[in-house]
Amino acid sequence: MNADAAELARRQHQLDLLIARDSEIGERAKLRVAKIYGPTATSSIGTYDFSDSFAKRDQVSRRGDWVHRNWLRPIRFFYRHIPKPIRFTIKKLFA
Repeated sequence: MNADAAELARRQHQLDLLIARDSEIGERAKLRVAKIYGPTATSSIGTYDFSDSFAKRDQVSRRGDWVHRNWLRPIRFFYRHIPKPIRFTIKKLFA
């Protein structure tokens, strides 16, 4: 029973050392962020301006809208049902 108590004490000491090391690393990270982004920044994205961003649905509709056009449906069907080696060859040709 005494060996179990000693083992628990050893493990608790190791945990205390890890907690101390973690807080030291956290403090160094806070200092690094403050040095790079200023003393009032709480994270690296704290000073980033998101005002020029647009909604995710707008991004999707602008980027991939042409893929879902009706005239492309037969081509997509054909492409998806050909054997993989031929598909990969076509991908390499058009990439």
